[in-house]
Amino acid sequence: MKQNEADKIESTYTRHHYRCFVCGAEVTQRAHIIGNTRMNRRIYGKIIDDPINWLPACSLACNALIDAGSNLRLKQMIAVFATSHVLEDWHYSLIEREVRKNIKRKKEKLYRIDNV
Repeated sequence: MKQNEADKIESTYTRHHYRCFVCGAEVTQRAHIIGNTRMNRRIYGKIIDDPINWLPACSLACNALIDAGSNLRLKQMIAVFATSHVLEDWHYSLIEREVRKNIKRKKEKLYRIDNV
């Protein structure tokens, strides 16, 4: 890992006080909101590696909840902000709000499946 990338990861962790975005536990990994897959790399390119596409996670379960999956609106929002070249706090706030909505939707879906 290059120092520049390490600094970007460190700033992501610092912004969230080294706490998991989903559950608040101590952070152990970064989660890509737009998943780091071949298809997403083909569509979004370097946006996958942009810090605006990262959130801290404590486990693979929390990491999976952060992933946008098929949420095209969230993916497009990240793409627009990442290409704007001027990131402000409200950009992060909007993305985090949408990620929280997506997490809530995923948890409700899991709850319905478990209780069927």
